Amino acid sequence: MEPAQEPPARARPPPPPAVRPASAPAAPRLRSPAEAEGRGPEGLLRRSGSGYEGSTSWKAALEDTTTRLLLGAIAVLLFAILVVMSILASKGCIKCEAPCPEDWLLYGRKCYFFSEEPRDWNTGRQYCHGHEAALAVIQSQKELEFMFKFTRREPWIGLRRVGDEFHWVNGDPFDPDT
Repeated sequence: MEPAQEPPARARPPPPPAVRPASAPAAPRLRSPAEAEGRGPEGLLRRSGSGYEGSTSWKAALEDTTTRLLLGAIAVLLFAILVVMSILASKGCIKCEAPCPEDWLLYGRKCYFFSEEPRDWNTGRQYCHGHEAALAVIQSQKELEFMFKFTRREPWIGLRRVGDEFHWVNGDPFDPDT
C-alpha cells in the first residue's frame, strides 16, 4: 500500500482592497472613552491604595461600577431629602401645644396658676375644679419656694385638716419631713 498523499495546499487570494469613491471622506473611527483618555483600547484601570493608576481624572473613577452605583444612591437620597423638606416647608411650621394654659406657669411637671383675687380655701378649690385643676400639693421644699416667688400673700394650697391630721387634696397624708 502506498502512503496517502496530502492534497496540495491551496493558496488563498488576498481580500480585495476596499474601494471608496474619491469624493467621500473617510468615516472617523469611533473611540471608547478609555481610548479617548489615552488608557488604551482595553480601557482597564488598576486600582491602587490611593486611587486609580493610569488616570488622574475623576471621570476615570466613574467607570468603576461600584462608584457609579454609590453615587447614584447618594443622588437618589439627596433628591428624597429635598422632596421631604419641600413638603414640610409647604405645610408651614408645626405648632406644638403649650404644656400649660395661658397665664399659668410650668414648674417641673406641674402647671401653676396664681390668682390675684382674694378667696377663701373652698372658693379657691372650686375655682381650680372649674379649670380642671386642683389646689397645689407641695412635694418638696423647692416647690414651696417656687410658689412663694410668685405670690405676695400666703397661697391656698391643697392641704386640709381631717380630724387631728392633715391630708392633701389628693388623699396623701401630710409628712412634715418632706
